[in-house]
Amino acid sequence: MFQRLIGETPGELRRRLRLECAAHQLCTTSQAVTDIAFDAGYESLEGFSRAFRRAYGLSPSHYRRIPFPRVHLPSPGNIHYDPLRGQPYQFHDKGVLNMDIVDRLLDHDMWMTRQMLVRARNLTDEQLDAPVAVPQNPLPFESAEGTLRESLNRLVFTKEVWLAAVGRRPFPTEPDKSVAEMLKRLDAAFIEFAEVVRQVRDENRWDEMFVDASCEPQEQFSYGGMVAHVITFSAFRRHAALKILEMLGINDLGYGDPIEWERKVTSPEG
Repeated sequence: MFQRLIGETPGELRRRLRLECAAHQLCTTSQAVTDIAFDAGYESLEGFSRAFRRAYGLSPSHYRRIPFPRVHLPSPGNIHYDPLRGQPYQFHDKGVLNMDIVDRLLDHDMWMTRQMLVRARNLTDEQLDAPVAVPQNPLPFESAEGTLRESLNRLVFTKEVWLAAVGRRPFPTEPDKSVAEMLKRLDAAFIEFAEVVRQVRDENRWDEMFVDASCEPQEQFSYGGMVAHVITFSAFRRHAALKILEMLGINDLGYGDPIEWERKVTSPEG
């Protein structure tokens, strides 16, 4: 009866949840692998390592080195170890619920940024680099964004910086700010950033902390705080870039309202 309802035997569910708990400890703590193995109920490191490799395709030590690894294993009943609750939890079935607010905010951000970059392809370098009066930069630790090129670059660069922090990668420097290259950077950074955010959501890791080694000194942030930060200031930057485009005679993008975007992408004309 349990297997018919859940899709796994009690033993299979128990083993998978213990491995998911161990995976979470591997990627968020410096606890010794041997201690994690014993906490997961294994009598030896070798037995734990074999089971972990079968489940995740990597040894525990290799898994610990990859940036932002996925914790959840395939589950017929979508029951997983929830690190915030410290116990099993049945997550919503994917594909059953409609797109949630996270999807809408991310997709609108990417769509609007792309539309502005596409229109910027028809502008001259003089127009892209002309100093303009824009709202005061809300972030005191960033340089002034007094041109359209820099406003558009910041929309992409912010994602690249946070992806480097989350993935423990080198801080990006001297990006190519040509419109063509910014479009390529957008495709890479926005898609990867959206995947990270959706994984945080799917695994309920909003309050989990990570270390940003690029800060001096190093700082800790929660994934939820980081995502809220990016969404908040991306909205400001989009508004500033839209105003600059309007001054240059490009006014067919509305005023950046997600409702306008939703109507456009769901209309029969697409």
